[in-house]
Amino acid sequence: MENLNTKAANLANHVQEIAQTYYDLARINVAQAGSKAVARAFLFFLIAGLILCILLLAGIGLSLCLGKLLHNAAVGYFIVAGFYLFLVILFYLLRKQIVFPFIRNFIVRKIYDTAD
Repeated sequence: MENLNTKAANLANHVQEIAQTYYDLARINVAQAGSKAVARAFLFFLIAGLILCILLLAGIGLSLCLGKLLHNAAVGYFIVAGFYLFLVILFYLLRKQIVFPFIRNFIVRKIYDTAD
């Protein structure tokens, strides 16, 4: 009988150790997923900022070039501003068909991506 009690105590001990191990593993997985999310967010904002700077400087350069070609700097800026306005209107009109599904699919792919 004592042998059975000892085995039951050992089994209970092992179950407790296994549960603790699963708990620790879950904590590590959550920490790893959180650190990946923060790193991806940082990289996203860094790249988005750089792209914004590139677009800004390219727009200014294009405006200046068009202004020289048309002999009026203001007209060059208005043409580039009109182009940007056209893009904004285009993205706004296509937001439900193209933009939102693209962003949604991109986010879902990143959440379930196990390659990292």
